[in-house]
Amino acid sequence: MLRISSRARRLIIIFGLVIGAMTGGFATPTEAAAIGAAGTIAAAAVYRGLTLANLMKALTGTVAVSGIILFIIVGATTFSQVLSFSGVVNGLLGGVTGLGLSVNAVVIAMLLVLLFLGCFVDQVSMMLITLPFFMPLAQRYDIDLIWFGVLFLICMQLGLLTPPFGLLLFTMKGVAPPTITMHQVYMAAMPYIAMSLVILVLIFFFPVIATWLPASLSR
Repeated sequence: MLRISSRARRLIIIFGLVIGAMTGGFATPTEAAAIGAAGTIAAAAVYRGLTLANLMKALTGTVAVSGIILFIIVGATTFSQVLSFSGVVNGLLGGVTGLGLSVNAVVIAMLLVLLFLGCFVDQVSMMLITLPFFMPLAQRYDIDLIWFGVLFLICMQLGLLTPPFGLLLFTMKGVAPPTITMHQVYMAAMPYIAMSLVILVLIFFFPVIATWLPASLSR
């Protein structure tokens, strides 16, 4: 009989709370995150892991991560504003346009930049740094923004899985048994990376996959 560790049981309970609240229509994603935090505290109390030291450690880590994210947002916002006022974006648009590249070549170049950044940069930073450049390019080349947005999101999702700094890889290592190595986690993620790349290629060559539903709903 398959035995589930106490850590896995807690993870399943919290996952059920968060996903159940969202899919059941009882909470928005932000509210579901709060429910997950409350469920984590309750599960820690039930399994006798809720101590003042552990609680302070969790709160300190939360404040540190939140502060880092806020500084990233402030820095990226300042960066985008400086780019806008300095005329760098217009210069970049003129330079790319002068190369005479096709629409597909421009989109492929942007996707390659996103895939590269996803290996080293978190998704919030990647989005805030690249969008001030990419959105004006997409508008200049009259690229379907829904199609490009779907491709952009797939690239960001790939960034969560690609070594060496994929956040989901470290999450899985944290909940896996101690005998599981980081290399094994990397190898286990490869099929999902391959499937995501296949989806990315399919949507690139067949944009209707991403655009037919919004087009149908807008009629």
